[in-house]
Amino acid sequence: MRIKTKILLGFVVLLVLMVGITTFGYDRLSRMNDRLGGFYDNRFVKVRDVIDLRGTVNASGRAVNDVLVGALESDSLGVAELKRQLVVFQTQLAKLSERPNDPGEQQLVDQVTRDGERFGDFLQRFVVLTEQFDREGALELYKSLGRSRQDNIVSSLNSLVTFEQKTMETEMERTSSMYDQSVRWVAVLTVIGLFLGLGVILWVFPSITKGLSLLNLMATKFGQGRLRGFGRLRIQSSDELGQLAEVFKRIALDLQQQKEREALYHQAKEQQAWMDAQLARTAELLKEGADLKAISQSFINEYAPVLGAAYGAVYLLDGNENTNPTRLYRFGAYAYSGSDSSARGQAEFDIGEGLIGQCALKGETMTVESLPQGYMPIRSGLGEAPPTQLVLQPVKADGKTIGVVELAYSQPAGTLQRTLLEKIGEKFAYLVMNIQSRYRVEELLRESQAMTEELQVQSEELMSQQEELRETNEKLELHAGRLKRSEERLQRQQEELEHTNQELTVKTMALEEQNRQAEQKNREIAQANAALERQAMQLTLASQYKSEFLANMSHELRTPLNSLIILSQFLADNAEENLTEKQLEYVKTIYSSGNDLLKMIDEILDLAKVDAGRMEIAPEQTLIEDITTDLSHMYGSISEEKGVGFSVRTEPDVPPVLYTDGHRLKQILRNLLSNAVKFTSEGSIELRIRRGCEEEIPADAAGNGPYVVFEVEDTGIGIPADKKEIIFEAFRQADGTTSRKFGGTGLGLTISRELAHLLGGWVTLASSEPGEGSKFVLTIPEQCPHPAESGNLALSGDASAAAFDLSVTEEEASAAQEVTAAVEEALGDGTGVPSDAKGEPGGRRSSRSAAGEAAWAGKTILLVDDDERNVFSLKSLLNHHSIEVFTAENGKEAIGLLASGLEADLVLMDIMMPEMDGYEAMTRIRNHPRWKELPIIALTAKAMKEDRDKCLEAGASDYLAKPVMIDQLLSLLKVWLSR
Repeated sequence: MRIKTKILLGFVVLLVLMVGITTFGYDRLSRMNDRLGGFYDNRFVKVRDVIDLRGTVNASGRAVNDVLVGALESDSLGVAELKRQLVVFQTQLAKLSERPNDPGEQQLVDQVTRDGERFGDFLQRFVVLTEQFDREGALELYKSLGRSRQDNIVSSLNSLVTFEQKTMETEMERTSSMYDQSVRWVAVLTVIGLFLGLGVILWVFPSITKGLSLLNLMATKFGQGRLRGFGRLRIQSSDELGQLAEVFKRIALDLQQQKEREALYHQAKEQQAWMDAQLARTAELLKEGADLKAISQSFINEYAPVLGAAYGAVYLLDGNENTNPTRLYRFGAYAYSGSDSSARGQAEFDIGEGLIGQCALKGETMTVESLPQGYMPIRSGLGEAPPTQLVLQPVKADGKTIGVVELAYSQPAGTLQRTLLEKIGEKFAYLVMNIQSRYRVEELLRESQAMTEELQVQSEELMSQQEELRETNEKLELHAGRLKRSEERLQRQQEELEHTNQELTVKTMALEEQNRQAEQKNREIAQANAALERQAMQLTLASQYKSEFLANMSHELRTPLNSLIILSQFLADNAEENLTEKQLEYVKTIYSSGNDLLKMIDEILDLAKVDAGRMEIAPEQTLIEDITTDLSHMYGSISEEKGVGFSVRTEPDVPPVLYTDGHRLKQILRNLLSNAVKFTSEGSIELRIRRGCEEEIPADAAGNGPYVVFEVEDTGIGIPADKKEIIFEAFRQADGTTSRKFGGTGLGLTISRELAHLLGGWVTLASSEPGEGSKFVLTIPEQCPHPAESGNLALSGDASAAAFDLSVTEEEASAAQEVTAAVEEALGDGTGVPSDAKGEPGGRRSSRSAAGEAAWAGKTILLVDDDERNVFSLKSLLNHHSIEVFTAENGKEAIGLLASGLEADLVLMDIMMPEMDGYEAMTRIRNHPRWKELPIIALTAKAMKEDRDKCLEAGASDYLAKPVMIDQLLSLLKVWLSR
């Protein structure tokens, strides 16, 4: 159990006990307070009232006596006093009677009331007689009734007082007993609480001390550097200290692994430095001169001990043999003497002969283990032993083998020695090639000198025969002139050869210096490449994760959107004409909201494509008039509804045609104009097209030819100065608060700027003041610098989920044209909302449905989708158009239905399904000869281009991205069901 839980449990127990003691004490005090309150209200007050009533009775008796004895100055004063006493008496008696009483007490109160009423009656009669001045009658009344009734009332009051006094004594005894009992209980509960607290301490503290002792031990080991001992520690506790100890242990083990990795790294660096030092020593072999045998011998003597070999030999092709040498000769050896009688080494080999010739023929390293008997033994002054391993390394330069190095080992060679052997073999090969090149140059020089000497001899012979051959003087002079010119040419050739030799020497030295510098740079480049590869891998993974996340999120959002848009559009048709205008307005609002959400998903996918560098640009001949006409038609009516002026002005010097991606250009202008319309409530909006001035074009962009400038100016709310930079950032707006007036995702300007860069241009905020409007400027070259993509016909719009590619072939040309027209018609006015959804619900769609009724009436479609919402919406739509629909939840079930004999005219195949997805299902269907020509339309909520390519490669006849547009689906069904 965790320490926190133990402490919390202990505190809870103590808190419960404290609450219990407090509750018990409060209950006892409340009960004692109630008793004291009852004692005061029911007893003490009653006794006080009884005593007051008895005092009034006695005062009334004294007043009667005063009247009878004439103690007052007049009888009228006595009568007034009696009346006052009578009123007081009756009031007190009534007050006593009204108080609540227990049964025994009530009997006494009733007796007091009866006696009081009689005494009151006596007083009233006595007052009447006194007022009538009948003193005798009053005296007689007093004697007969007054004295006895006064005694009775006083006696009853005394009895009631006695009863109340006894009751109060009893209550006091009970209260005292309750107090004593409460004190005892509080003492007992306090002792229990102390014992429980002690138990909690004894329960919690051992866990803490044990954990702290373990941490102290681990800290001691950590401070002493004994990290390996942490692996043997066993942590039994699972509380916080145990978890802390576990973390401490993992840290120590990680540090130990880090130290081991650092040791390996340092070892690798030392080995690399050692190899670099050994490679640098190869340049010293040139000091041996131009003798190939001397350099070969120096090479084997220098590097055989470094490589740990006990015997070594170098075999090279003799470059002087002929232009294509085929025989290897031994040019150097280590620990070998040809005079040794036991030496059985061979001095030369043909290519392919023995292991030496075979290694030269294959050009690969050869290793022979467990050498048989007969190999030359490895000798020293203390003895000899046969070699255990033989390594043959080809000497290659520019991919050509020019020799072989043979090494014999008493122990197997390590990886480091083999790597060094391979690298120094390459360096040695270039040295050999250099020396052989020198040999060839020297040979040419010797030949030219011999030819010169021969010509000189011939010239002398001709001169000695001059007199004898005078008749042929002219011929000889002509021949002598030719010979002289030949001699001059030979001399020039000799000088050129000498100059070439000097240049070769200089180049050789420069080459050695360059080799050293290249090795240093190669090491630096290798390190930089390694770092760049790690970063590139991380960026690739991050881009892949983001693409997968966006694709999956697109799928999850488009799947419910598919049902929402299809059903809302289906309701908007109101084919049964049973919806009111208000209900149709609700349906159109649902449809419009779904398309707004779809547009936001498309903007996020566009931004992801731009970030990943996968946004495609397809330049083509684009008419500016087409663009201005579409934009005027699109935003003219919207601006008119808002009461804002809208105009498009094209300067005369603007070229009528641009070579650029017209769709992307229109997408940028739509974003800029949509912002202008959204943020402008009064005034005007103007789109102006003109040629770019030289001062507007940066120096680094001037080489792309003339530019065209599109200016979007409005009189809207404007942009503050501190917000002008952030508006081009993704998901940022000038007003980014939650209470902002205008909505939007904040992606339009970000995507527009990136698309402008892809077109070779840029988007800037030329001017903007709060309350005075803004002016955005798009600048693009007349000739897009990016090459056009070929091979596909791409159709895309704001509703990029509805766009798809069609590969046009001769057999499918007519069908492709029908599909293209259907998609353009489904895209409507370019806003992503079909035209029928904005106007009359039963307009053009009804006519198209009637036109296609003959194509799909009575047809059978197999719908494969695991989402019940999509199945319901699509099945309802298709059934409404007299199409029989069979459904399957996955690819396996769909193949089972087809195999059972279902004659389907077309298959609507979802991609993301359990058990067997759409890709595998389409592949299996196409592999079956019976269904090879069955039309399959793939339905997927992923909108990436690679998803479309995967669908077509898997066997799909066509492709639709969710949410499916009804017009687009019906148009495709008409195309494929008409075949």
